[in-house]
Amino acid sequence: MKDNDVARRWPSHREKILNHPAVQDPDEAKQFEDARSRDNLHLEIRFSDGKRKFFSLLGLGETDFDPGDSEDTLTLRFAHADVVVTGRALVGLYEKLLDQRARFIQQGTEAEAELQPPDIPFVEQIEIDRKEH
Repeated sequence: MKDNDVARRWPSHREKILNHPAVQDPDEAKQFEDARSRDNLHLEIRFSDGKRKFFSLLGLGETDFDPGDSEDTLTLRFAHADVVVTGRALVGLYEKLLDQRARFIQQGTEAEAELQPPDIPFVEQIEIDRKEH
């Protein structure tokens, strides 16, 4: 059996957390200070006005994708808030979230919306609904 014949096993969430640079020995993690990992454990929300927030992907319980007639809706259910993203052609963003490859969600401006063709992904609105405990 050759190396090419062996199926590749992707790391589990637990392995990603335990092997993340922030959990490693400080001297070993120093080499990663300026690098942002592809396996980032956060999802950044970027608003069109420049404001930003981030959520831990560890607190993401589920995500719904609703391909509506006029716009798509993604609902991300985190432990302390729901994030509702509306726009068009968002199935690719949903798939990136499913594969934990999305590092951020960027809201576009009205001017950008007019310039983008309808088949190009575009985030029109992001709402954050905090959960009361």
